[in-house]
Amino acid sequence: AEPQQKTGEVNTLGIRERIGFGETNFAGSPKNRRHNIRTAVQHLNGLIIPQGATFSLVDAIGNVDADAGYKQELVIKGDRTVPEFGGGLCQIATTVFRAALDAGLPVLERQNHSYRVPYYEPPIGIDATIYSPKPDLKILNDTPGALLIQASIEGDNLIFELWGSKDGRAAERTDPIVTNIVQPPPSKLIQTEDLPVGVKKCTERAHAGADASFTY
Repeated sequence: AEPQQKTGEVNTLGIRERIGFGETNFAGSPKNRRHNIRTAVQHLNGLIIPQGATFSLVDAIGNVDADAGYKQELVIKGDRTVPEFGGGLCQIATTVFRAALDAGLPVLERQNHSYRVPYYEPPIGIDATIYSPKPDLKILNDTPGALLIQASIEGDNLIFELWGSKDGRAAERTDPIVTNIVQPPPSKLIQTEDLPVGVKKCTERAHAGADASFTY
């Protein structure tokens, strides 16, 4: 496929060097989740964020349905985990969020998950969730030039790189401080008419809850 931006066009936008890097691991993801991550990567790779613009991940991804190539996979809704189109896109959000932190960009809007998700640990608490239209992940490009998103998958690793122009800023992030660790309650059986009689299905494995905070 033709790249969204030719090399010459990129050079005139002030895109010279990598300024941000984010990586997460999605080992153990089921087939549909992997498919949705790949679909989003193909959609976002090569995207340009103009200088001074606010990047909205929800807007950039656009429609999340079968027509856009997505499949149904588990998503967190309130206190339940249910199948919906685009399940797994929070892997994208978390990785973009980490790239933005690495680049020292202002994060204007970000929502963490309502409970811990092993895909994004360690570290605990440096994650981001999205769901159209809200919550969104919004990042301001206040660098001297445009930003280019380079997205790729290497094995079970999802990588987002931000390319642009460095301006001397330095970004630092402390390690998360984890408090209020709460052990999970006993297993909970929920009656449903979605399964045959006598059949059980595990929708979420128990793990300890916690509060986490970090300074950026």
